[in-house]
Amino acid sequence: MTEPTTVTIDRCPLCGGTHHAEDSVPEPNLYSEKLAEILGANERRVLEENANWRCLACGLLFKRRWFAPAVVGELFRGTVAMHPKGWDAVLDRFSPAGFLGTVDAWARAREAGCGPDVRRGERELLSIVDSITAPSGFEPAVIAAAITNGDVVGIRTASAAIAASIGEPAAFKRFSGFRSRSLWGYLQQRTGGFDSYAEVGCPLWGLLPLAVESGCRATYLVRDEPNYWGAGCVHAGQHCLVRLLSDHRIASAGWAEPGRQSVIGLFQYLDHLTDPRTFLGELFSAADSAAIIMDGIGAPVAIQHVTGWTEGSFAYVAREFGRRLDTDFSDIRPSGNWLFLLTPDR
Repeated sequence: MTEPTTVTIDRCPLCGGTHHAEDSVPEPNLYSEKLAEILGANERRVLEENANWRCLACGLLFKRRWFAPAVVGELFRGTVAMHPKGWDAVLDRFSPAGFLGTVDAWARAREAGCGPDVRRGERELLSIVDSITAPSGFEPAVIAAAITNGDVVGIRTASAAIAASIGEPAAFKRFSGFRSRSLWGYLQQRTGGFDSYAEVGCPLWGLLPLAVESGCRATYLVRDEPNYWGAGCVHAGQHCLVRLLSDHRIASAGWAEPGRQSVIGLFQYLDHLTDPRTFLGELFSAADSAAIIMDGIGAPVAIQHVTGWTEGSFAYVAREFGRRLDTDFSDIRPSGNWLFLLTPDR
């Protein structure tokens, strides 16, 4: 690329603090692989040069060196234009046929020596095994090790037992998303009930379908941003937002014109924003309460995320915006996700 590929973040994006300490280096994943390709750089170097720092004032984790808008745009609008976890929540990939097809594709990729397809197949197989709630005839840890070690024969031998164990996917993981009745019930109980609900972020994996079933006014909020659910997030000729809005009970509105909302949900979203402080101000101007789900709490912030959030940083948000913070929704924790619910501080 001929234009600048990085920007420097000198102040904490949440509190504006200038005192911070180096925290961790991101771990390699699909996005570090693709960013290295975009930049024509060594993947390990990309990871090390984009380390995570911790604000000593509010606890927010952030990258002092971040990718320029052109790089982020190329990553999310071109290289990884489809949001795989979003589509996986609505397609039939968590099924015996989906599993067996993934095994076949992974085995072919290994035989052909196609590294990117091998790694993609490995990630998909590990996600399937991780989402099985009642394994029978195999040990998930043994299967995960076999996948990681490229043991095609071992996986094919266990395939019948694995396929027979596939039923409903584990809650809040790759193939179920966040469409959970226990989560919906928790939000209703902790907020005292509500009749309007909106979401921003991935259109496919959230609570909007449950909202309309419950008789709530349901709205998807559209923001102009480089993220997975841009123009290229298409499966079988259908854009992700078109799929959501095929349920005509769900409306859409621009972020700047949402009307007053009782609750706005944003799931694995906040860590993509370079200016979360401004976003949160807009959020609480439009909504009484916010249901924010984050993953990877306590782990190194992934390379594709500019910020990482902690209980301390959300406590800061609650104080700054006059909200009560609840973090005790335990059903979500086994998936590695946390819910941070911010409601009016009465």
